[in-house]
Amino acid sequence: MRYLLGTLSEGERAPLEERYFSDDAEFEEIEIAEEELVDRYVHGELSQSDRDRFEQMLASSPRLTERVEFARVFADKLRTPEVQPEKTKWWGLPLAFSSASYSSRLVFGFSMLLVLFAGGGLVVGWLQLRAESRRLTAQQAALDQRQRALEQQAAALKAQSEQLAKGGQPVPIESPAPQQTPTPEHGAPLVFLTLTPGTTRSASGATQIRIAPGTNAVQLTLNLRDTDYASYRATINSVDRKDIFSTSGLKSRVTKNGSILVFRVPAQRLPQGDYYISLYGEPANESVDDYPFRIIK
Repeated sequence: MRYLLGTLSEGERAPLEERYFSDDAEFEEIEIAEEELVDRYVHGELSQSDRDRFEQMLASSPRLTERVEFARVFADKLRTPEVQPEKTKWWGLPLAFSSASYSSRLVFGFSMLLVLFAGGGLVVGWLQLRAESRRLTAQQAALDQRQRALEQQAAALKAQSEQLAKGGQPVPIESPAPQQTPTPEHGAPLVFLTLTPGTTRSASGATQIRIAPGTNAVQLTLNLRDTDYASYRATINSVDRKDIFSTSGLKSRVTKNGSILVFRVPAQRLPQGDYYISLYGEPANESVDDYPFRIIK
């Protein structure tokens, strides 16, 4: 909760973010902590200073505001006093209800309305989750399509190299049209970017990704050309060689399209601008490849 409220020091926050954006279990723990923080705010259990910080977060996060409103409706439902009816045989229920006082019937009707509203809120939440799942599925399909295009280009380059080695004339290779990672909807918690090694650290021709307000993290996938190392260290630098983010101990994964590295970076660490990722093989700390990219906000 101290991390969510922004009260951690830089020394405490950096290792927590590294675990948070590389470990799904840590990611889920932060989500649970956020739910507990919302509940404590709704029930008035936060200190005045923590309450002020939380309300500053609400002012800039529509997603968090919706969660607070839903928690308030649910809390109000729980606080509504229940009317303890007299024990009545089932065949006497219609007569008992008709003979109840006007205030008792009014309380019963109001309780039923609250139940209907709460049920409606749950249905709306489920529909939103389903829409988000469909959006992520479409985004993954676009990434797979781009990966297939890169795989076809690599196969064409290999065929050309073999033909040159045999003394033949090179066959022109048609490069696939540049594709941009799909832009996420406003407030998406995670966006994805797949990068292929570049020949220089120049920003010209770099892959671009647009980060919408409210995005928590960027998941980077690096296509590997060299898989001879036990692990890897990735460092993100700006074009003026300023260190932005670093993570080590990365293990390669083998997919149907080749070997990759996957890690996450907090979106707040990546303001708009040009960057490149320097990849090093461990434990020799040898330079492997550079991956240029550009952030647009």
